[in-house]
Parts: sequence; structure tokens; C-alpha cells
Amino acid sequence: MAERGFVAKTTLLIRKDLLVETRARDTLPPMLAFCLTVALLLAFSLPGNAVMQDVVEVPIGTVALADVIAGFLWITILFAGLIGFARTFEVERADGALDALLLVPLDRSGLFAAKALSNLVYIAVVEIVLVPVFTLFFTLELGADWLVLVLVIALVDIGFVAIGTLFASLAAQTRSRELILPVLALPSLVPIFIAAVELTSDLFAGGGLGAVAARGWFGILLLFDLVFVTVGALAFEFAVD
Repeated sequence: MAERGFVAKTTLLIRKDLLVETRARDTLPPMLAFCLTVALLLAFSLPGNAVMQDVVEVPIGTVALADVIAGFLWITILFAGLIGFARTFEVERADGALDALLLVPLDRSGLFAAKALSNLVYIAVVEIVLVPVFTLFFTLELGADWLVLVLVIALVDIGFVAIGTLFASLAAQTRSRELILPVLALPSLVPIFIAAVELTSDLFAGGGLGAVAARGWFGILLLFDLVFVTVGALAFEFAVD
């Protein structure tokens, strides 16, 4: 019964956050506007009709086009996510309801899970829009490896929202939360996004599941997901007090 109550209360909190966003539309529209603007600008700045194995010149030499597009994709998701994370506790803070939220008869790990899963929904919606846009603009051809890309994206998102939600709870208690959040979160996010770029670049360049799974970055990504989900759930109680 206790476990069922935990799941039911967590689900209600997720439903509350998503319902508020559906009515107010304060989080997803800015995230989507940012992503589409960046994608459009990149479409005009990178060479057209190129293949992923081509190289492009950069100030320090040359780099594979697959690396460039993978990097741009994940940087766009990174900053769009930070826009969303900054608003994780905005409704409760603006209405003076943060203390009331903390009085909910639910373990703080449940509150963390509810906020993290709400953020995961926002990130997933952004990626559902952004990845097809990148596919259209840059002629990405993955064939059956789309499922591998979805797996990589899912693993990145888990660690991303765990870190983002934890540090959003700390930044929410400051006046400059939009500035403080990136300062706190970015150092911890670096390994996750390096792994994301490396693995996605392999897929864009024609590597499949075997090539991705053999990379050390895949193991690093799994390890960081496990560590940060655990740390986030345990540390959240202290972050919001």
C-alpha cells in the first residue's frame, strides 16, 4: 500500500505540473522557439547536400561534418533544457506555494521524481520536434539505426534531467536563478554531453549499435545516469530545505 501511495502521489504531482504547463504555456514555447531558431540558423551556415563523412574547415583545422552536426544538436538541446529547468519551481515560487509543496505527505525522493519526470516530458517534446528538423535540414540517413539514436537520447535525457532538476531546486532559492543554474549545472553536465556528441556522431557517420556499445563513452553514460539519479534523489531533500 505504501508503494502504491508513493506512485499515486508522484503521478498526481506530474499531472499537476503538466496541466499547469498546458494552461500557461510558459515553458515549452520558449524551449521550442529557441531550438527552431538555432536549427534554422545552422541550416544556412553549414554546407548543403553534404555527407556525414565529409570534413569541414574550422579555425583549428578540419573536423568531420558528423561531429559538427552532433555537437550542434546536443548544444541546442542543452541550452533549451536549461531554459526549461529554470522554470521547474517557478509556479510554486511565484505563488508562494513552495513551502506548501514541501508539506505534501510524500517522501522528497517522490517530489524529485515528479519534477524530474515533468522536465523529461518537456525535453522529450523538444527532441521530438528538433530531431526531425535536423533530419530535414541536414539530410540525416540512419535507416534502422534510428532506434539506436533513440536509445542514446533516452540515456542522455535521464542524466540530464536528474542533474538539471537537482540544481534547479538550489537555484530556485536565489534571485538570479536563470544565471545561477547554468553555473551550477554545466560542470556536471560536461561528461554526459561529451558522451552524447561522441555516440551520436558515430551514428551519423554510419556506425550501428555495435560501434556505439563498444565505445567507452556508452559505459560512461550509463554510469553517470546511475550516479546522478541516485545522488539527485538523495540530495534533493537537502537542496530544498
